[in-house]
Amino acid sequence: MLKSCPACQRVLPADMAFCPDDGSALVAADPTLPSAVRLSGFAARATQHTGAVLDGRWRIHGFVNRGATARVYLAEDLREHDVVAVKMFAPYGQELAGADPRKIAVIRERFLDEAWALSRIVHPYVVRILDIGERAGAPFLIMEALEGETLGARLDREGRLDAPTALRIAREIAAGLAAAHDAGVIHRDVKPDNVFLVGKGATVKVIDFGMAKLLGSGVDVEEELVMGTAQYMAPEQIVRERVDGRTDVYAFGVMLFKMLTGHLPFDVDGGLHLDVLGHQLFSPTPPPSWLDDQLDPAIERVILSAMRKSPDNRYPSMKALADDLLAERAAGWPIASARDVYEPSTPDGRAAVRMMLRKFSLPPSPR
Repeated sequence: MLKSCPACQRVLPADMAFCPDDGSALVAADPTLPSAVRLSGFAARATQHTGAVLDGRWRIHGFVNRGATARVYLAEDLREHDVVAVKMFAPYGQELAGADPRKIAVIRERFLDEAWALSRIVHPYVVRILDIGERAGAPFLIMEALEGETLGARLDREGRLDAPTALRIAREIAAGLAAAHDAGVIHRDVKPDNVFLVGKGATVKVIDFGMAKLLGSGVDVEEELVMGTAQYMAPEQIVRERVDGRTDVYAFGVMLFKMLTGHLPFDVDGGLHLDVLGHQLFSPTPPPSWLDDQLDPAIERVILSAMRKSPDNRYPSMKALADDLLAERAAGWPIASARDVYEPSTPDGRAAVRMMLRKFSLPPSPR
């Protein structure tokens, strides 16, 4: 008899005792369920939710993947007869067992923030949201189904991209992020794993707005947390100060550096994330031409302009960066101040900078 995971609903072989995804103890599955399902070329694993219809329109066919607080399912749009993806909030997985209800409420709020952030963006290079709903108290969002791989997976496989391919992908990413900013949405976690390359043509879709900031939405529900991925975080994120479109510009510069060189500008083999954050905050960006002496100087100017420490010294917007990438010869962006250091503007930010200076035995920044 097949078994199933009570947390993610994945159906698994009878000789397994625990779910390989989340470690939950398996229980007996519905014997009528197949072990896998296919829908218009998309593959998914059978689930106890298979056959369930959400809001009378979205029929779940199988389980695709899981994140820390959500499960993704393959589904069919019964009205349009199309394939869609369902991202369903799952607050009772093993990773949240016994969690403070207030923590679950905060995570639920972040999930809904992502849904409403995506609903504000309509652009061919951003994943499209079709519906937002709730089932048995768990919110879900319906998105277009994407077939392909993430940019992160491609870079893991190939190491780096040739310049024409990297620039074509970068232009599409920049256009998608510019559209998000125009809609008042700052991504805050721009990185290769959050860029999906669709089909053989590898058309870009910016995905995973789970850390997004809605401009004008007031105080973050998690303002006490550092939001983002260490290797791609701008200085203002590290010290928990105000973010805007220039924060995504910085992360974009890091990503373009990696796409073209196969390396991150700041990384520490076997080191702590705190070491990486220290480099992001204090260390000058190494020119990518140190790793590839054939790199076009115009593209190097784009990367170095995007990755300046002070937001005032970066491109003023993602649109300005996108326009520069489309120019026949990228010019970079004129630096506003020859002294490019991050100057915190809040008491908490100044305290964070002082703590990091002590950690790395650096002298206080002169004013």
